[in-house]
This record gives sequence, structure tokens and C-alpha cells, in this order.
Amino acid sequence: MSAFEYLVVPFVGQLKSGVFSVENAQNVTAQLQAVINQYGQQGWEFYRIDKVNVQIKPGCLAALFGASASYITFDQIIFRHLRT
Repeated sequence: MSAFEYLVVPFVGQLKSGVFSVENAQNVTAQLQAVINQYGQQGWEFYRIDKVNVQIKPGCLAALFGASASYITFDQIIFRHLRT
């Protein structure tokens, strides 16, 4: 058994406009930092960020017309703390 308990939280940064800029990068960085600090105040230690691929299968009608599965990638923030 692991000495740690883990918590996984999805993260999707929000931009005010679709244009990438240093200001937008700083805004997303601040959003990520806020999430890490929020869970840190609850006793969770930031561990790492991982990407998780999600497969989306086509519906019945789309599959009949030859549609194949598509994939979306999500960032997941992983926290941990010592198991009590």
C-alpha cells in the first residue's frame, strides 16, 4: 500500500481572447497557481501535472457513415498527502 493518498483535479486554463500572448500565458499561469494554492491550503501537496487522453466514440449514425473515434487531451493536476 502506498504511503500517499492522491487527489486528481482537472485543469483547463481560460483565455479572454483566442490570441496567444505573454499576457494570456501569465493569466493561465496565475489560474494554475491559484488552483495549486487552493488545494495546498487544504493540506494537499502539489505532485505533478499529467495529460490524460479521452477517446470519444462516434454515435450510431456517425459510425454508419464511417466516422472514427476522436481524442481529446486534458491536463490533470495531481496532489498528494501522507496517508493517515
